[in-house]
Amino acid sequence: MAADGDLKEHALNSSHDFYDLLGVPSTANDSEIRRAYRKTALKYHPDKVGASDSAALEKFHLLQIAYDVLLESDVRQLYDNARRAREEKKEREQAYEGRRRQMKDDLERRENAGVAGLKRKREEANEEEAFQRELKRLAADGARRRREREEQLRKEALEEFERENSELNGVGPDADQQSTPAKARQTGTEDIDRTVTLRYPADTKGASSEQLSKEELISRFSRFGKIEDAVLRDKKLKGEGEKHRREYTTAIIVFKSIVGAHAAVTDVPILASSAEGANWRVFENVTWASGREPDCIPKIKSAGTPKTNGSAPREVFTGAAPTTPILNKIKDADVGGGGLRKVPSFGSFKGTPKASAQTSTPCGVGSPSMEELTMIRLKNAERRRLAEKLRKEEAEAEAAEAEEKTA
Repeated sequence: MAADGDLKEHALNSSHDFYDLLGVPSTANDSEIRRAYRKTALKYHPDKVGASDSAALEKFHLLQIAYDVLLESDVRQLYDNARRAREEKKEREQAYEGRRRQMKDDLERRENAGVAGLKRKREEANEEEAFQRELKRLAADGARRRREREEQLRKEALEEFERENSELNGVGPDADQQSTPAKARQTGTEDIDRTVTLRYPADTKGASSEQLSKEELISRFSRFGKIEDAVLRDKKLKGEGEKHRREYTTAIIVFKSIVGAHAAVTDVPILASSAEGANWRVFENVTWASGREPDCIPKIKSAGTPKTNGSAPREVFTGAAPTTPILNKIKDADVGGGGLRKVPSFGSFKGTPKASAQTSTPCGVGSPSMEELTMIRLKNAERRRLAEKLRKEEAEAEAAEAEEKTA
């Protein structure tokens, strides 16, 4: 038997479970411990396993220590207390490990959520940049076309000036020049003046899909005119009267004619307020991409005093007369030291009628064609006619109601 001091040392510091070594519960009495020891020790006795089996010898030595510790009541009490303390410490460590693992999982989940939110914000920023790039592209394309038309006008003005200069010097014009008419000035409308922007909830349902597609949007707005292109993007916005942001789809629609764009801006609100306007009430902020109506669209000038014959006020243009910096320079050129004469006014050219200055397009370079202006005038006239009809019907209804009350 080991010394009492050694037994207490083993009882307090041993990491082995002596009850488990003997195969008995912690409530076993002395006789059960002796019986279990004799049975287990026979398996690992040196006479049976041999002196070369170091593991068996070590196990036999531990069995002897366990037997001695558990049979001494005082030492066993020390061992039970130390064993209980070790088990409680192990449970605390396991609980701590569980909390630490949970905290780690929560931290990773928050980090992943933050990365996802950052990625979503980055995607929204990229969509906004793409939207702004498209607007800038439309504006740049319109500026490029305007420069090309100004260059064409400059060339035509120089050719006209040279031909007039030759006539003034007594040199007859070329036969080819007499037979060839002047190049027709190309007119057209800038892309930004044919572009309309709008928005609608992203969850708007289409006719054949869960969400309104680009093709269906083009199909709906094609009733106003042919569409050249359309760009869609999604973004979270806060609508009027809404507390939280909502997913909206913003669309840029480029019509082939300014007539179609004008019809879309003016007719969509009317269609939305009609009895069968469910498909149009989802569209909000249908307006010009430039933020205002193009200057070249005919304006209706309201008369202060209506005429006695009840005729509607005539629509007049508010745009300025066409001017270009290049033409102004040619017209205002003075006689220099190089012997050049002052350029005569284009209105004095024999081949240029003076009345042409009065029939020019009001917006100058980049203005719509005469056909487009006529269509817009007809559209405005139709709107005035319908408005006048509604006013008359309301007046008649009010008069009839007043007669019924007085009767």
